Amino acid sequence: GFGSMLRALGAQIEKTTNREACRDLSGRRLRDVNHEKAMAEWVKQQAEREAEKEQRRLERLQRKLAEPKHFFTNPDYQQQCHDMAERLEDSVLKGLQASSSKIVSPESGGSRKRPGESGKKKKSETKSRKRKCFWLGLEGLDDADSSDSEDDSEDDSPPASEGSCPSG
Repeated sequence: GFGSMLRALGAQIEKTTNREACRDLSGRRLRDVNHEKAMAEWVKQQAEREAEKEQRRLERLQRKLAEPKHFFTNPDYQQQCHDMAERLEDSVLKGLQASSSKIVSPESGGSRKRPGESGKKKKSETKSRKRKCFWLGLEGLDDADSSDSEDDSEDDSPPASEGSCPSG
């Protein structure tokens, strides 16, 4: 009956082959014995692995230090670079000579102003007074009515555009 069916089915079921939980005759588990054997083998191969790792590192370093395979050789470009370096050196030397000669013997007395700047001083003051309303866009209103000859005569008098600017 049913018991014989169970016995037949039990023979067909695959049984385990994992015996690591079992113990050997000395009482140690087979799992621990197998791990010790694997660890001993790993330690033996450690020196070989480190030597191989060092070899790969040296090969990589040699590849990095090796000369590049592609070379750019253009004689025109090299000549231009050489000429530019010479011109740069000449320019620097000329600049240094010019600056040292100015320090030793300055051409203009003690004044560092531009030539002819003292004559334009009054004209620039009147223009700055006229541009007081620049932000309003009213600077051109009085300029159209007056001419340059009137600007010279109005040096002391205030311009008429000052009254047209709103205070604020």
